[in-house]
Amino acid sequence: MSDPIAPHSAPISAYMSVHEATNLAYVRYFGKIDNATKATFKSLNSRNFTLDYELPNDSKLYQVTISFKEPLQKREDIRPVLEEMAKEAENALGLPSSLTGPPPLKAIAKALVASAKVYTLPEPQVPLNSFYLPDTNSMLVIGVGLGLFTLLTCTSDDYLERQLSPQLVTVRNRIGTDLLLKIFKGLAALHVCEGAFALLTCIRRGWYSPVNTAKWTLSSILFGIGSLKQLRRHASDVAGLKKI
Repeated sequence: MSDPIAPHSAPISAYMSVHEATNLAYVRYFGKIDNATKATFKSLNSRNFTLDYELPNDSKLYQVTISFKEPLQKREDIRPVLEEMAKEAENALGLPSSLTGPPPLKAIAKALVASAKVYTLPEPQVPLNSFYLPDTNSMLVIGVGLGLFTLLTCTSDDYLERQLSPQLVTVRNRIGTDLLLKIFKGLAALHVCEGAFALLTCIRRGWYSPVNTAKWTLSSILFGIGSLKQLRRHASDVAGLKKI
């Protein structure tokens, strides 16, 4: 049975690494390393979490593992448990709470970048080098919608009247060609960004052949969120979180 928390280790660790004061409190209080000068959150699973720490006048990097009081069962357990442990440690050490208030933007950014790194089981549940087509409904809705919008924006009045419907010309005139063109350019830019995100995700994972990387990229440009959902689904399948 796979660990329910290990798949979330990368983004959580990246987020927590920004909270240096909290990490140092963990090490000093729970790890009983009173003279630690700096600490970095490295990883976690359902039973414990690991931090690197430094000592004064010492260039070596040390590591300590701190156990949870009770094993965590799901992702939603992580934050309240870490916050409660931080509060306990900081109160005991006479330090101000460092996890209160809105999350730092730097922590959010690091967590988002790290989320592209997916926990891989020793024996993945599905092949790493895979490509999933978007579901039929997504392809149909997005494909037809974008196709009609492209025709509405880029074709002549005469073409719309002959090939489709004179009512579409009325609709275009009411909206305005300038506004339609701006929306069209915005949608095109969005889909290119989605394709770029898919490409970077494929590269960071390091699972896919050039052919499947190209498939994921082109699929995300064409079908946007419909394809990105499948890219996320593949990561969940690989991490052993596939829905039954």
